[in-house]
Amino acid sequence: MEIIVIHSSRYGSTEKYAIEISKKLRCPVVDSAQVSVEDLASYDIIILGTCLLEGQLSDAAMYEQWVKQYPDKYWALFTVGLSNPKLTDFKDILDNNFEDATIEKVELFHYRGAIQYKRLLLMESLVSKVKQKRLASIDYVPLDDDNERLLRKYGTTYDFTDKENTILLIDWVNKILRNEKELEE
Repeated sequence: MEIIVIHSSRYGSTEKYAIEISKKLRCPVVDSAQVSVEDLASYDIIILGTCLLEGQLSDAAMYEQWVKQYPDKYWALFTVGLSNPKLTDFKDILDNNFEDATIEKVELFHYRGAIQYKRLLLMESLVSKVKQKRLASIDYVPLDDDNERLLRKYGTTYDFTDKENTILLIDWVNKILRNEKELEE
């Protein structure tokens, strides 16, 4: 059986997990921007990685089209975000990004990533504040507590990644491979 890992990574954590999974499974890993739906025809197990930002899953619409195009393949989706997967209810996030039929077709895994506040677009937050207060000058934009904390943390890094968490996904793939091998015998 042919396996591929495809990822969409904005800040790098999803890519790190994708590379780790591909190493363990000895299969190719590719950025989603480099993949067309036709490229998937030769794979049996397709593992999709996506970053979770503000309740949105990167490339969700494209991933959904792929699953619809090849419903008979084995699909896995891993999400990478900052929230603790053990404490997060992903139902609403998944429902807002995928149709029910897609969610039912895909095996789901959730991991924690890293955040480098330097890499975040801090100015987006400040520009948004300025737009809300059009009369305020750029020198004086009142910040709420969350933005004050963000400014204090700017430049720090929090890394919650744990590549060992991929073991459940690896076990899922290995179970499929064992079952397929038994069917062939």
